Amino acid sequence: MLLVVAWLTAAVLLWRARVPGTLGHPRLAPAAYFPRSELTRAARYSSGARLLYLLGVAAELVVLLLLSARRRRLARAFALGEIGSGVLLGVAASLLVALTTLPAGVAGLWWDRRYGLSKESYPSLLLGQAGGLLSQIVTVTIVLVIVMLLARRFPRGWWALVAPLLVLVGAVFVLVGALLAPLGSEPVRSRPVAAALRRLERREGVAGIRVRVDKVSAQTREVNGETTGLGPTTVVILSDTLFRSGLSDRAIEFVSAHELGHAARRHVWKGLAWALLFTLPLTYLLARVTRRFGGLQRAEVVPLALLGSFLLSLLALPLQNAVSRHYESEADWMALQATRDPAAGREAFRSFTRIDLTEPEPPLWSYLALDDHPTVMQRLAMTRAWEARNAPRAAPSRAGSGSPRATTTSTRSPPSHPRARA
Repeated sequence: MLLVVAWLTAAVLLWRARVPGTLGHPRLAPAAYFPRSELTRAARYSSGARLLYLLGVAAELVVLLLLSARRRRLARAFALGEIGSGVLLGVAASLLVALTTLPAGVAGLWWDRRYGLSKESYPSLLLGQAGGLLSQIVTVTIVLVIVMLLARRFPRGWWALVAPLLVLVGAVFVLVGALLAPLGSEPVRSRPVAAALRRLERREGVAGIRVRVDKVSAQTREVNGETTGLGPTTVVILSDTLFRSGLSDRAIEFVSAHELGHAARRHVWKGLAWALLFTLPLTYLLARVTRRFGGLQRAEVVPLALLGSFLLSLLALPLQNAVSRHYESEADWMALQATRDPAAGREAFRSFTRIDLTEPEPPLWSYLALDDHPTVMQRLAMTRAWEARNAPRAAPSRAGSGSPRATTTSTRSPPSHPRARA
């Protein structure tokens, strides 16, 4: 009971945000902000993307179910001891999942290319998949060795040691990613935007933070930004497509203010804290389930553990997405407070549909289960709500920038490690 109280207390403290609790969001109609052709195109693209994602999930589930059904025979076939056989089962599962989900990945690239979102070639996709698979195999090997050794030594309490260890590994990935971010990127070349960034950094209390422009326009037309890193390694990364998309400097500055808001509110740190809060009960449940089959120190239980981890992660995904949407809303609010320019925010948010083909009002099931950002319409509504509270002090609108039908980036899937994106 004490652990439950501690968990709930930590969750309440982490949930705190600067968005006013009494903020009223007006109900907005997508047709008032987007032409019918854009809404139709975004809906068709998003429906196909969701279907391909679900097919990939189904393929992975089938592979893990089959491996679990044949787990004893497979464990005997390897005959390399419990840990050796368990690691090989984990590697085999990674290979089979990669091969089985590859068609969905290729179809996903075809779908993106069809709608002009991606310029990536199919050989490049396969090369990237191979590199990702190699990294996954190394990670799976290390994690399984550690987990199985701990499960052997602490049959009932290994989960309490593994949970923080997994989060620590995630933190290492964040740090490495932030340190490698400058490679292939460049400083902000636009003088007006660079000057605005310095002002925004001071306003949001993150003066001196690194801001880099990532060269992705050769692979995609999508506009995006993200914040990653911890402490002095924190870096804001803007895609160069932002500067090639026809967005005004004011909209790009709003996107930048959103990312600086993530840094100011320490969302990456909080993301790691939430990761620990979610990982603790998930590993506990996994330990309880695997113990019924002899414990995770046995090789034949590894496929069951992989299946259980996959199912538990799917069940936890809506809650994780809710946390992510909450922090994204806070970053939007921080951007509005820093720029005092709701019209620029509307231009940026509308670009998600105009350029990235994000459906402005997706089906409720998709929003709850898959979306880690507020909907475009929710974000537009926040600009209106902010305007209603602060209209006399808002920045003057330029001609056309605040009128219905004008365009930052919304990611369609959760990140693999804690980071904050536009």
